[in-house]
Amino acid sequence: MKYAQILAALQARIEHQDYEPGALLPSEAALMREFATSRNTVVRALRHLDRHGWVNPIRGRGRVVLGRPQSRLVALPRRLQVLLQPDRHGRRVGGAVVPAPPSIAPTLSCVPGTPLATGRHVLGDADEPFAMLAWYTPAPFTAAPDVPLLEQLERSRGVLSHRVLERLGARLPTDRERKLLSLPRTRSVVVALVTVLDTRNRPLLTVDAALCRDVPALTSTFDLA
Repeated sequence: MKYAQILAALQARIEHQDYEPGALLPSEAALMREFATSRNTVVRALRHLDRHGWVNPIRGRGRVVLGRPQSRLVALPRRLQVLLQPDRHGRRVGGAVVPAPPSIAPTLSCVPGTPLATGRHVLGDADEPFAMLAWYTPAPFTAAPDVPLLEQLERSRGVLSHRVLERLGARLPTDRERKLLSLPRTRSVVVALVTVLDTRNRPLLTVDAALCRDVPALTSTFDLA
């Protein structure tokens, strides 16, 4: 998609300070020539930069570069910020294209077996990990290690994330989780299933995480009539 290509290229140049804060972006005509596309496509990409704080349009001058805006994830609870930025908070331990598991397929509005790109991460220090997660998104998608995951997805799909849904539960860890997280056999884990939706409420990403948290015992008393 040409729009997404232009947007990704301009954001990368701003991040790497090829266009420094205070400088002007190239004109619409220059970008049309560079990317061999229509004015409407170029303007669409530039309006995205305008709306999301990358540049400031000034009448009579052009678009002034502001720099990379602060992540919108700061509005989320800390645990969700961590789960949605796995490369920043841990190490990657695997990744591939896999058939959609039955537990994940509904969160991405697909049928089980649909090809999904995935990455697996252990969060925390090497000697004290606190979570293991897998993220899933419709294939094809290849994650680069030096760019935030959600930002890459937004660029590659040409969309903007809008809403985050979180479901919490608890279960016993799998053998792999027990080994990587150094858990005793009887220890439970908190399970967080996090889905990111775009502005049209279409699923963009699902994160399935197992966290080393103590699960309090739940006790209820009921009187029988």
